[in-house]
Amino acid sequence: VTITDDSEDDCQYEEVAADDEFSIQEGDEDLPKALQTIQEHAEDAQILASQSVLLSEKSVSEVPEAVDDFLCNFLVRLGMSRTLDCFQTEWYELIQRGVLSAKDTGLVPSVYTRNQELEMENMHLKKDLENYKLAANKAKEALLKMQKERDFHRMHHKRVVQEKSRLICDIKRLKTHYASYEPVLKHLTEKYQTTLRQKMLTNLERDRAVGQITGLQAALQNLESG
Repeated sequence: VTITDDSEDDCQYEEVAADDEFSIQEGDEDLPKALQTIQEHAEDAQILASQSVLLSEKSVSEVPEAVDDFLCNFLVRLGMSRTLDCFQTEWYELIQRGVLSAKDTGLVPSVYTRNQELEMENMHLKKDLENYKLAANKAKEALLKMQKERDFHRMHHKRVVQEKSRLICDIKRLKTHYASYEPVLKHLTEKYQTTLRQKMLTNLERDRAVGQITGLQAALQNLESG
């Protein structure tokens, strides 16, 4: 960036004597008041210094850029180092030969500088946009993966629920089926008890008949022997 001497023409400077601002009035023997006066002058000087720095920074930023600086910055930004070397060599050679006039080596209009700033801002915004797109694509892929996993677990849960329902139906059917056997089992149990009692009665009658037969045989033998 080139700063011309014309930028300082509008500024007028006046010499200020140090004794006028920081001198203590004669006859003033109040020490605290004197210290307060010195502190106030120091604060005023600090404020003026900060304002002058801000004004100088503003004036420097508003100074247009030289043509060669503008082109050099443009080539540096594009990474064209060999073109930059050729340009600088030929540029200063033409200046030494007097081919380029002061008009050719003047300042770049502010509109070009502003366009360059806007172009740089546009490039940064495009980079940010690409980064946001990449982040959005990654988030989209992660979302699709999570949706697939959700669908898989949902289908698995649905199969488990269906299997559970089927098992419950089978259990109910088996309970109903086994419940139908209870009357049959009860009837068979009663029949078994009846048969068992009949068997016991039959055994008693058989034993009684055997006893009678034995008595008759004994009586018959007695009759035959007598």
